[in-house]
Amino acid sequence: MAPAKTARRSLSLSIAALAVLSASACGGDGEPATFGGPVDTASSSPGAKATASAPAKLKEITSACELLPANQVVKTLGGSDQTTLKATEAPPAEDETTRYTCTYQDGNREALSLVATAFPDRADTATETIDAIGEGSEAKTTRVDGVGADAVAYTVEGARVLAFAVPYQQELRLVVLSGPSVIPQSKFAALGKQVAARL
Repeated sequence: MAPAKTARRSLSLSIAALAVLSASACGGDGEPATFGGPVDTASSSPGAKATASAPAKLKEITSACELLPANQVVKTLGGSDQTTLKATEAPPAEDETTRYTCTYQDGNREALSLVATAFPDRADTATETIDAIGEGSEAKTTRVDGVGADAVAYTVEGARVLAFAVPYQQELRLVVLSGPSVIPQSKFAALGKQVAARL
């Protein structure tokens, strides 16, 4: 786990990755996305059996913390039974779209941040979007297989960043996870897969 200063840096890197996308040529039609709403419960409605391999997909993104509960972070990163992690949702930030941010803290130390947003009418731009984030990072990047439709990872200034895109209907849902680089990329990928399954 990183000190608060490193954690703030990783969160700013997450937001910067999204800013690169907003400034890139992958721009949408300028119409704001609509958010807020129910979880798609078709696979978990009464009488239906939900399976671990098919979690409920979100019809709309309304929260970053909802995408990745704190107990799942602890389980994936390998905390003990005594490890407690607090997930804190920041107020949504609005510009061209609405950005949702969740930070995960153990006491006064931040372990991870997750930033999620949905871009309307960009469902077919997953590769271009991830390319733009990778290029904008100005770091050595690695493509990550099996996380969303496309994903890229890199480390910069002691922070690890994983950005991935998931098309949903006409939206392109983009998530950026960041945290200290001591967390292995495989753990970031495992967290990313859990989030992508909800999108």
